[in-house]
Amino acid sequence: MAASCLAVAVSSCVVHEVNWNPVPTLVTAEEEESVPASTLPDHSDAVTPWWESFASAPLNSLIDDSLKKNPDVRSLAHRIDQANARLVQAGSTLFPQLDVEAGFETGRNRNRAGSQTSTLGLDLSWELDVWDRIRSGQSARREEVEVAREDWNAARLLLTGAVAQTWFSLLEQYGQLRLVEDQIELNRTFLELARLRFGQGQSSIVDVRQQQEQLQSTESRLPGIEFQIGELEMALDTLTGSLPSLNKAKGRDGRAPEMPPSPNAGYRSELLDNRPDLRARRAAILALDHEVGEAIADCLPRFTLGGSGALAGNPNLDTLIGNAIAGAAGPILDGGNRRAEVAKRRSRIQEELDLYTADYLNAVREVETAILREAKVTETLQRQEAQLKTATMLLSESRSQYSLGLTDYLPVLDALSRTQDLERDVLTTRRERFSARVILHLALGGPVPAPAR
Repeated sequence: MAASCLAVAVSSCVVHEVNWNPVPTLVTAEEEESVPASTLPDHSDAVTPWWESFASAPLNSLIDDSLKKNPDVRSLAHRIDQANARLVQAGSTLFPQLDVEAGFETGRNRNRAGSQTSTLGLDLSWELDVWDRIRSGQSARREEVEVAREDWNAARLLLTGAVAQTWFSLLEQYGQLRLVEDQIELNRTFLELARLRFGQGQSSIVDVRQQQEQLQSTESRLPGIEFQIGELEMALDTLTGSLPSLNKAKGRDGRAPEMPPSPNAGYRSELLDNRPDLRARRAAILALDHEVGEAIADCLPRFTLGGSGALAGNPNLDTLIGNAIAGAAGPILDGGNRRAEVAKRRSRIQEELDLYTADYLNAVREVETAILREAKVTETLQRQEAQLKTATMLLSESRSQYSLGLTDYLPVLDALSRTQDLERDVLTTRRERFSARVILHLALGGPVPAPAR
């Protein structure tokens, strides 16, 4: 009866084969064949950090400091150590387990005669991993190490993007500060011109008051810009693991670098290997797949070897006791518990595959959106620069006609206000173009090289 039940248990579980290359359901060979050859990625600089494409020494230094000192990223590195420890624990039972026990007992009877007993024993146990139950668990823990490592890589990638975005925003604010200071000087020049013409009786006091208000409006921008500079400076300190301070002025003398050529997006399916979040999801699926094998093996009999040996008696330890054990144990009736566990873990794989597909779709969308964003921001910048050129010429002509008494001050004021607004808008749009490029690099997965060991 027992043998027949054991046979039923064995026959109800099949050998599990792990799918070592899980892919989203939308990735097909036809998709890759449909991509024109001109879009093939260039891997010659695959190990070059993405931020070095901007050729900015201050940016390189800030990102290097952040990768070394940021406490959030360092905390994720400890999770890799913890996952490695779990991997060691999972594989430890592949080897014989040997425990030692020792004891010493002394006592006296009613006649006050003394007795002493000492023991020293060894216990040996070893599970034979016939069905790869232990190895499947060990493989699952190994993939969890990869999950922890890719989570760490994803955090490092996001950190580099945050530092770059903050740096370019800081450069923009310092540029805005210099621009506003120049605009204040120009407004003062126009105010002197208005006062001169008023003194000569060639204009009204309204012209003076209008230009005075324009000057005050420009000056009122200074506190807001200075606050944003301080906020961004302290944000960079925090990202680089330093104590926030207002006395460093990291970007005071900085200038925005030239925009480098756009990176090649390559095949969409290459995102599966390039993005650490997708690599982490794939490793999680493999871990679950190994856990299915672990659950299936749990349906089958376990074979163990064991034994013990002990020396017992007086302190001379002159008595030897020993035994050896070999055994097998397997499930017979469990109410379907083990089968349900197998089904549950297989369902978890399907769930993770669907999430993997959703993450892949989002990754493709992020890349396409980033490419479109940069193209449209570049187009906006070109139009703004052309508009600024026209506005500058209009301001010059309006000022000349006003100086000659051919027009009143209103066209000059309107041209001056419009020109200065466009100058500020152009600075903001230039920063937005750098931000769009950073977002594109993040969507493509970097690269962010591993730290030197």
